[in-house]
Amino acid sequence: MVSYLDLTNAMVDALRRIPELVADLDPPDPASIIGYIDSNPPNSLALARYQQKGGTVLVAVTETILAEGEMAWWVHRVEFTVRPQRLQSTYKIVDDIMRGVPNPGDGERWYRCPVMAGLDPTQIMRLARDSDTEQIDFWTIETETKETGDL
Repeated sequence: MVSYLDLTNAMVDALRRIPELVADLDPPDPASIIGYIDSNPPNSLALARYQQKGGTVLVAVTETILAEGEMAWWVHRVEFTVRPQRLQSTYKIVDDIMRGVPNPGDGERWYRCPVMAGLDPTQIMRLARDSDTEQIDFWTIETETKETGDL
């Protein structure tokens, strides 16, 4: 199984190489795309989302499942939490991610090519509006990425 740290960093790197996305963040800096890495304390993705600043994207591995059929493989679920800048529509950042072509890259959208060795291209599974505990909306992009290697 691939490392969660490597997977998180690979997803962050893919998004950081999308010029339009970076330009729409606050500040317009690749560092505004943040990988969520568990730590103790507080080890809370919900808290990280609640404290997330506007104009950022938070990337987190949320689940791994064993998909079985004729063969078995690991499928990793990674979520991007999108918080817009003040007075900016979340749709702009979501569009930047969904249409994003990394530079440097091969000219394809980021999810059509493997983000790292040992993985198939990423599948976008769901785009959803969520709310935090203060009823402030944010968007979540849910992805699934299948491993290609041995269990």
